[in-house]
Amino acid sequence: MTPSVPYQYFSENGVLSNTRKTNVSESTAFQQETMRKLKENDCYTLNDDKPGPDIYFEGNWSRNCEFLANHCPDEWLTLPAKPIMYDYFQFIYMTNRSVDEFKRNVAPDFVCFDAQKCPSLASTIDRINIIDGLTCCHISNLTENVEKQHFHFMNTLFARINRQCSTTGIEVSCENSSYFHCNISLKCISYHRVGDGFTDCDYDEDELFPACQLNDSNRLKCISYETKCLLPVALKYGNRNCPKTGNERLMNRFAFNKSVPFAALCDGMVLHVSSLNDGNENDETNCELWPCNNPYLHCNGIWDCLNGIDELNCPNTNCSFNEFQCTNKASTLTYCLPLTYMFYKRIDNCTEAEYISEVYFNNETNYISKDYYSFNRSKCTSGNSICNHHLETVDEQDKECLRGDQYPPFISNTMEVSQLDNSNAYLCTIDYESTAFVTNYIDFVITTRLGYFPPISSTIPSIQSITKINQDKKKIIPEIDIALHWYCHQGVVVLFGANQSKRCLCPPNYFGSQCQWQNQRISLTLQLKMQSIISTTVIFKLIIILIDEQGTIAPNYEQIIYIPARHCTTKHNIYLLYPHRPKHSSTNYSIHIDLFDKITLEYWTSWYIPIPFQFLPVNRISTLLMIPKTPQNNPCSLPCGEHGRCMEYTNRKSLYFCQCDQGYSGSFCNITHECQCSNDSLCLAPSICVCPLNKFGSRCYLKRTLCQPTNNPCQYDGICIPTDDRIDLYSFICFCKEGYSGDRCQFKSNQIDIHIDETILAISSSLFIHYIIAHERLAQHERTTILKKVAFNQNSITIYASQPFHILFVEIPKDDYYLTIIREKFISSEHIHAQVLSKQRCIFVLHLLNDTIRHYEYLRRLKYYPLLCRQHLQLMCFYDEYNMCICDSDRFSNCFEFDHMLKHECQEKDFCQHGGQCFQNNEICPTTFICNCEDCYYGARCELSTKGFMFSLDPILGYHIKPNVSLNQQPFIVKLSIAIITVMLLSGLSSGSLCIVTFHMKTSREVGCGYYLLASSISSICLIIVLTIKFCHLLLSQMSLITNRSMLFVGCISLEIILKVFLASSEWLNACVAIERSISVIKGVSFNKNKSKTGAKIMIFVVFILTTLTHIHDPFHRRLIDDLDGNQKRIWCFSDYSRSLTIYNSFIILFHFLVPFVINLISALLLILVVAHRRFKVESKQTFKQGLKLQFQQHKHIFIAPCMLILVSLPRLIISFTSGCMRSAREPWLHLIGYFVSFIPTMLTFFVFVLPSTVYKSKFDAIIAKTMKRFHLTS
Repeated sequence: MTPSVPYQYFSENGVLSNTRKTNVSESTAFQQETMRKLKENDCYTLNDDKPGPDIYFEGNWSRNCEFLANHCPDEWLTLPAKPIMYDYFQFIYMTNRSVDEFKRNVAPDFVCFDAQKCPSLASTIDRINIIDGLTCCHISNLTENVEKQHFHFMNTLFARINRQCSTTGIEVSCENSSYFHCNISLKCISYHRVGDGFTDCDYDEDELFPACQLNDSNRLKCISYETKCLLPVALKYGNRNCPKTGNERLMNRFAFNKSVPFAALCDGMVLHVSSLNDGNENDETNCELWPCNNPYLHCNGIWDCLNGIDELNCPNTNCSFNEFQCTNKASTLTYCLPLTYMFYKRIDNCTEAEYISEVYFNNETNYISKDYYSFNRSKCTSGNSICNHHLETVDEQDKECLRGDQYPPFISNTMEVSQLDNSNAYLCTIDYESTAFVTNYIDFVITTRLGYFPPISSTIPSIQSITKINQDKKKIIPEIDIALHWYCHQGVVVLFGANQSKRCLCPPNYFGSQCQWQNQRISLTLQLKMQSIISTTVIFKLIIILIDEQGTIAPNYEQIIYIPARHCTTKHNIYLLYPHRPKHSSTNYSIHIDLFDKITLEYWTSWYIPIPFQFLPVNRISTLLMIPKTPQNNPCSLPCGEHGRCMEYTNRKSLYFCQCDQGYSGSFCNITHECQCSNDSLCLAPSICVCPLNKFGSRCYLKRTLCQPTNNPCQYDGICIPTDDRIDLYSFICFCKEGYSGDRCQFKSNQIDIHIDETILAISSSLFIHYIIAHERLAQHERTTILKKVAFNQNSITIYASQPFHILFVEIPKDDYYLTIIREKFISSEHIHAQVLSKQRCIFVLHLLNDTIRHYEYLRRLKYYPLLCRQHLQLMCFYDEYNMCICDSDRFSNCFEFDHMLKHECQEKDFCQHGGQCFQNNEICPTTFICNCEDCYYGARCELSTKGFMFSLDPILGYHIKPNVSLNQQPFIVKLSIAIITVMLLSGLSSGSLCIVTFHMKTSREVGCGYYLLASSISSICLIIVLTIKFCHLLLSQMSLITNRSMLFVGCISLEIILKVFLASSEWLNACVAIERSISVIKGVSFNKNKSKTGAKIMIFVVFILTTLTHIHDPFHRRLIDDLDGNQKRIWCFSDYSRSLTIYNSFIILFHFLVPFVINLISALLLILVVAHRRFKVESKQTFKQGLKLQFQQHKHIFIAPCMLILVSLPRLIISFTSGCMRSAREPWLHLIGYFVSFIPTMLTFFVFVLPSTVYKSKFDAIIAKTMKRFHLTS
C-alpha cells in the first residue's frame, strides 16, 4: 500500500509540494487555502463578488489545469492531513481522475473518519481499509448523488452528516447513572443538557423529556405544560419551548412588542398575526379609530387619507404650504397644486375594490358641478362623500380623519391630475415616489408633531436633527488582489522595495515567512468590573504576565489601560506567547495580573489565573475580574525578605506571592537586577516598566506632547486622558466638567432647571431622570437614565444634558412618571425651565380604558390608544406594560417602547444601610447611586439615624441650615432656633448665677440640699454654655464657615458627651434634693445635718463619675462623614454604634431620664402623705383630707419643686415614647420643641428651689439687700 502524503498541492512554480499545513484547524480554513492555491495556479478562479461565507465554495475552471497523476506518483491524495474536516472527516482523491472529471464532480472518491468519534455512521457503511486507524468508505455510502459539481454542495452534505455524528450513537444504555439516555438516538448526555433549548439528541428526546421530574430547583416550569421544566438558558429562545397558552400569552405579547413596533399598526401591511382568538386579530384589524394622518404615515409616499393631507408639507418637496407636487410626464414640468383647488369626481356606488386613479384641478371661480367633491370642503374626506353622497354627513372642519371613514374607495398607486373644464385635459401625475420622505418601512419612533413643552424662548439657537446613519467610511487602502490578500494567511502583506517583494507582518498568534505557523500561546479574554460605583476619573493600568512554578517572569507580557467609565463593557482579547518555541512540556505556567492606579502608580491588587490543560498548544481562557473598592494590602505570612512584602491574590484568598521593591525580583525578592526605567516610572521587572500618565515607551523616557498642563486640548478645564500609545500617539479622551460636552468639551450642555411640586416631593426626594433620544426613523431610539436627589429644603434641581435628547421623563420611585420636557427638534445650548406637576403625570392605560376594551387581548387593545388622547384633553401621557405614549399636538398617541422592568436596584447590597433602597443609574456600569431611606434614617447612605430617647440637634436642624448662605437668608426655623438659644443662654446664666449667689452662703448649706443645689447651679450654667457652643458649632459647620476637619472632629467627639453628662447629672442632683427632703420630713427632729452634708459631697462626686462612665463609649464611636445632599456637600458628626451598643445607649438614656423622674414623683407624694398623716394623728379634730390640704399650704415650697420638674419633663417623655424617632427631617417642629424642653429643668433651679422656699428666699433677699447697700455706699 502506498503511504499517504500529508498535504499535497501545486506550488506557484508548478512543482509538487509536500508541505504539511499545521495551522488549519477548521474546514473553512482548509477550503480557503485550497482555493487560493488553485487560483494561483490559474486552474480555479474564485467568484469574488459573491458575498457570505460560501465565497470559497464557488468558482470557475480555467483551461490551464494539468493531469494530477503527471505530478503525483501516489495512488491517491489525502486532504487534509488529519481527519479534522467538519470535525471528523478526511477526503481521499484518486490521482488518476481526469481534469474533466474534476470539473464535473469535486466530491472525493473515498471518505475516512475516526469510528470512535462517529460510531453511528460506522455501523451503516461498507468499510474499506485505506488508512490505518481510520474507517473509510466510498462516497456512495453517504449520499445517493455521488456527483457534486460545486463545493457548497459538499458543505451542505457534510454539515448534515456532522450533525448526525454529534447527536447519535450506538449506546443501548448508559453506564453512568448521572447521564440521560436518548433511547432512539442511542446517545448518553448529561442531565444538565436536558431541556436547555439545544437539540443534543437527533430525535429531540432531550427536549421532549418531562424534565420536571428531575426536581431541579434551577429549572422554570411552563404553567401551561406542568411536566415541562426548562433551564434558564432556554428562555432566550422566546416561547418556542413552551406551548403558547396560559402564561405564554404574556410572552407572546412581549414578543409582539419586540418584533412589531407601534408605528407598524394600521399602516396597511400585515406583519403580525396574533396566536390568540384563532388568528383573527392582526396588526391591521380593528383600525377604524386609527387616524389616517399620523406621524408614522406622514410623507410615506402613500395617500392614506382620501384627500392626501398626510402627504402634504413633506421635507423634501419644493412646493409651498398645503400644495401637492405634480410632474408632467411629457414635458417633465413640475407643478405645485394647492389643496383648495383639488377635486374628486363622485361615484354613484363604490364596490369593495373601487380604486381612484384620477383627480381634478380647477383654480377658477366659475360654478363647479355637484358631481365633483372639493378637497377644501372639509378637513377630512370620507368614503361616503365620494361614493354615496346621499349618505354624506354635515362637514366638520375639526373632525378627526379616521381610517374607518376612508374606505372604500382606495387610492391607486399613481394619481393623474386633469383640468376641471370642458376638455378634462391631462395636466400632470402625482408620483408617490417623488414626494416620499422615507419610502422604506418605518421601524422606529419619530418626533414629528410632538411639539415643544415647555415652550421655547423667543430667542433660540439653531434646531438640530439627530440622525444615526451607518455611513461607509472612505477607503484609505485600495483594493488588492485576493491572491495577494491571502498570501500572508492571517497576517498583513507588505510590498517591499522597488521589486515589490512580498513580506508578511504576522499577528502574535502566527509566525513564519507567510504567517503560516501557529504560535503556542494562551488566548486570554478579560473583562473587568468594579465592585463599587464607577468613578469617572479613575484610570488603571493592567500588567499581564506569564510566570512559571518558580515565579520567573516570561519576557512576553501585555499592558492594558483600563478606564472604568469608558471600558466597563469592553472585553479585552490578548495573546500571551510562551517563552520557548516549542513550549517546554515539563514547565507549567500560570497568569499573574497586577493592577495599578495609572495616575499615582499606586498598587491596587493582583489576580492569579491558572492555565488548565497545559499540554494544549493553544489554551483559550475567558475570565471576569472584579476590581475591589480600595487598594488591597492584607497582611499574610509568606516570607519575602527585606525587599518584598507578602500579598494575597484577590481571587485566590489562600494563595500568596511576594511583591518586590524596585530593583529586586524572584519568588522571594532575593534577586537583584538593574532597573532601566525612568525615575518617575515604576520598575516592575527587568523588562517591565509602568509609565506615568504623561509618558510612554518601553522604558518610559518618551514624553507626550498632549495632555500636558500647558497643552490641554480639553476645553473648560476638562481632564485629558491619553489613549494607549501602541494604538495612537496623538489620540486622547476628554472627561468634561459638568455643564460641558463634546469630544473636547467644546460645547456648553443644555442647562435644565426642574421645579418639583411639594406634594410630589413629599413622596420621595430621589428622582430618576429618563432621556429619550430619537433618530429620525433610521435607528432605534435610545434611553439613558440619571439619578438625582433634591437637596433638603429645596424643591428644584439643576441638571446638564451632555447629549441631545427629545423627551425627558421624571420618575418618582414607587410612584409614577411625569412628562417634563418635549423637544420635537433638539435645541443646543438651551436653558430650559421645567416643572413637575400632578397634571403631567402619566396614567397607566388600564385606568383610562373602559371594561370592554380593558379585557381585549393586547394587540387589539393597542388600536384604541389614539382614542385616549382625544377623549382626555388634559392627558399628556400614559403607559402600558411595554410602551410609553405621548399625546402630540394633534392628540395622536405617539407610543414607543419603554422597558418598565428595567431594574435600577444596586447590585451591591451594602451601599445603603438600615434597610434603605439603593438605586443606580445603570445596571451594568453604574456611575451614580441614591438611597431611599426608611423612616428615622437619613444621609446619602441612610447611615444617620434619629432613633433613640435622647434627640441630637444635628438631624433635627442640620438639613435646614443652608450651606454658603448668609444668616439673614436662612429659613425661619433656623432663625427661631437662634432666638430660642439666645433666650435660653440668658435665662440659664441668670438663673444659675442667682442660685450660685444664694447657695454660696454657708448658712444656705446647713444641710445636704444646699450642696446639691449649688452643684446643680454650676452644672446648669456649664450645660447651657456647652449647648450654645454645640448650636454654634452645628450652625457654622453646616453653613460651611468651619471646614477644618480637626476642629470639626474635636467638636464631634467632645460636645455631645459633655451635654449628656451635664444633663444627666442635673437630673440626678435634683432627684437627690427630693430624696433628702423626703428623708428630712420622715426623720423629723432626728435628722442629722452633718451626715447630710458629708453624704451630699460624696454623692455629688459619685453622680458626675457615674454619668461620665455610662456615656464614656460615645466619643470612641463618633466620626465625621461626608454627605451629598443633592449638589450640596455636608459633613456630619456620626455615631456608629453596634446593635448591642445601641441597645445599651438607649437603656442608659432612658435610665438617666426615667429614674430621676420617678424619684421626684414618689418624693412629692411621699412628702404630702407623711406630713398629712402626722398632722392627722396630732389633731384629731381635723379630717385627713383637711390635714392634707393644710400641710400642702404650709409646705408648698417643698411640693412645688418636684411637681414643676415632673411637668417640664412630661413633654420630653411623651415625644420619646409616642414618636420613637423623627421620621423625616421635613417635620422637625415637634422634635425641636422636645429637644429644647429637655434643657428647661436645668434652667429652673432658681425658680423651683429658691423662690418657693422661705429659707432660701430670705437668704437671697439678704444678699440682695447687702449688695444694694454696698452699691449705695460706693456711690
